[in-house]
Amino acid sequence: MFTNKKSLLALSVASAVALSGCGSDKDNNEPVAPVVPPVVVVVPPQAAAEITSVVVGSVVDSATFNVVAAKVSFLEAGVAATNLVDLDGNAVTSMDLEDGSFSFVVKDGASLSKVTAIVSAGGYVTKSYIINLTKLSEGDVNVQLPLVSQSTEGVASSSTSKAVSGGSSADEISASIADGKATASVTIPGGAILQDAEGNAITGNTLDLNLTAADTSTFAGSSITPQGLNTAGATSVIKPVGVASVEMSDESGVKVKKFSQPITVSMAIPASKGVQTGDELSLSSQNEDTGVWSAETQKVTVGELVAADNYYKASFETDHLTFFAATEVKDSCTNEIRVLASGDAIPASGLIVSYASANLNGTDTITTDETVVDATNVSADDTAIVTVNDVEGNEWFKSSSEVAVCGDINVALVSPVTYVSESFTINGTCSNGAGESFVASGAAVYYKREGKAQKRAMGDGAGNYALNDLVSGETYSLTATFSGGLASIETLTASVTADDTDESASVSLECSTTTGSTGGN
Repeated sequence: MFTNKKSLLALSVASAVALSGCGSDKDNNEPVAPVVPPVVVVVPPQAAAEITSVVVGSVVDSATFNVVAAKVSFLEAGVAATNLVDLDGNAVTSMDLEDGSFSFVVKDGASLSKVTAIVSAGGYVTKSYIINLTKLSEGDVNVQLPLVSQSTEGVASSSTSKAVSGGSSADEISASIADGKATASVTIPGGAILQDAEGNAITGNTLDLNLTAADTSTFAGSSITPQGLNTAGATSVIKPVGVASVEMSDESGVKVKKFSQPITVSMAIPASKGVQTGDELSLSSQNEDTGVWSAETQKVTVGELVAADNYYKASFETDHLTFFAATEVKDSCTNEIRVLASGDAIPASGLIVSYASANLNGTDTITTDETVVDATNVSADDTAIVTVNDVEGNEWFKSSSEVAVCGDINVALVSPVTYVSESFTINGTCSNGAGESFVASGAAVYYKREGKAQKRAMGDGAGNYALNDLVSGETYSLTATFSGGLASIETLTASVTADDTDESASVSLECSTTTGSTGGN
């Protein structure tokens, strides 16, 4: 029997309250749903827009069409370019090309019809080119910049060093080079101050002096002459009849551009140019650092005939250094110059038409059976050997002799190789996902044979890239560089065999994530 009635009563009341809930369901003791962690959702990047209107270029040996490791500087109106960018939007002013290949685009919103490229490479004659950008509105512009080897027949080049002190030499400084009609010399009077572009005396103790000359009675003279001497639409054209390049710098690389008193430069004028002793010729000069040509006020005086080599020795005085050309004036070609192609079809990457003579040297790209080419440097009576090659140097046509080039130029094309085309597909996957994929579009894809010029593969927006004009049986190296939302992907490299079989590769990146839910109450 219970001895504590109060305890018994309290227990009974507590039990009744627990069972009845005091007659209400508002006691906040409803079951609590379990906490569901958020679901991580992998979000593949959006497909990138394909790259259009790219300048695709190569520096090549003029004789072999093999690419040349070179440095290229780009200028607009004589100063470093400000409207060129690479495919990532970075400014492009100069490039060191290990494989001789380059590419760039024009900055959005910029209006640019041309750009000057100054190209230099060891063992070659430095030369500047005018790259026409007007056809970028139609798509890619393919250019080749051929350099002439210093060992080419008709070209002579020499280097020598002279001691200087305080920016001058008490003794006369002279240098010369002579190889047939490729002849030039320079003489600096003793005591003349050697100055940089700003007029300051150089501070080095050694003067490095480089001379280059070419025989203007052969293709050599026109082939080393920098472009830009003439202006489009002019009623007359200037033609070099003698050329010489003189460059000087001290041991620290500071260039000598001016002198405190005139120096004397001489060059050869072949007798075939129709000059005679006592004639005075006009002089033009091109600054190799800016690519700008100028008409000099002084004249080139034609001296004595060197009968053994059938040229006249001509000379002039100047107070600055650069590329010099003694010139004559001819009537310009007023006809539209068209390359009319027949025979085998022009490949998708186009063909390079070249015209070369003692008075004319140039190249253009042809992409259709009727292509209008640049007439800026062509005179009314110009003739030239016309050659058509593909971008890898395979010859499709060559005239048996010089033909008139002011007007229609007929070329009968014969493909020397068998071409195949393939598709290269790039598959993208998210490395942090469960099989999520993305479209690897918008990549800069280039392919090339060893030692030859590169080509760009156009994408279709779905990760497929067209490899056109592959020489059957050959092996090509391919690179794909990504930008924008895919910029974290390392450059893809692959080897492609030209066997008419489509190929593919895969890339991955850590995709962005977001959080979601599986649902529930």
